[in-house]
Amino acid sequence: MTRHDPSFLLLALAALLGSTVVAAQSRPPQQERFDFAYEGEPVASCGDFVMLSDGAGTTHLTTYFGRSGSPERVTLHGVYNGLLTNPLNGKTLADAPSVPFITIDLASGVRTNIGTYWNVTLPGEGVIVIEAGRLVFDGEGPPVFIAGPHLPPPETIALLCEALR
Repeated sequence: MTRHDPSFLLLALAALLGSTVVAAQSRPPQQERFDFAYEGEPVASCGDFVMLSDGAGTTHLTTYFGRSGSPERVTLHGVYNGLLTNPLNGKTLADAPSVPFITIDLASGVRTNIGTYWNVTLPGEGVIVIEAGRLVFDGEGPPVFIAGPHLPPPETIALLCEALR
């Protein structure tokens, strides 16, 4: 293959473009992992008792950078297995697994939540609360898009309190 051979020119052009692309790429994503655990964490008041939470999980946080090196997007992927308890009667509910995936566009402020946030089962009865699907927020207010089963927080807490009585 000579320098005037079209194959050589294509290879040289590919090598040149490849090095240009590499030079123009942003820095690699920054990844962090956090393990966490809760024991006896108050969740909500159920009137005559305070619902407590025990559980553990892992969160993976990834920050993506643009060509300038500035952060552009953050993703969070978590897995949590927990137990909700009425400390007065010892009744429990399994909340497992909760598997959220959250993406935040740092320029626009849009946050997209996908996954399962509550997956609570009552022994012998099955799922009593499931919060799953997709929520999109464009700022500090309520979601601008909802897909999947989602209850307002007061309704979710009321269902959980009733199941623990």
